[in-house]
Amino acid sequence: MTRDPGLQTERTLLAWRRTSLGLIANGVLLLASGHNTSNVRLGLGIVVIVLALACWAAVGAVFRTGTREGHPPDFQGRERVLRAAAGLVLVVGVFDLYAVLTR
Repeated sequence: MTRDPGLQTERTLLAWRRTSLGLIANGVLLLASGHNTSNVRLGLGIVVIVLALACWAAVGAVFRTGTREGHPPDFQGRERVLRAAAGLVLVVGVFDLYAVLTR
């Protein structure tokens, strides 16, 4: 069985893109839950959508940079990327918890 490291990189990129789409969906739900009821939820929804779009752009930039340099990008080996992703998911989770508790 032969390994193709190029496909692993694309699968990782797609996984990050799915994470970004999930975060965007959370932001849209926060916006919808705060429509005409809470300015805080509207603000949180906008913040989540902006963070998700930033995640989408950052992952694409890492992928493009790695492919231009002739080697596949190492998403999982970068400690800053892992910390940023964990922090982003934690922040969105706190926002969602706030939305549920203040319903």
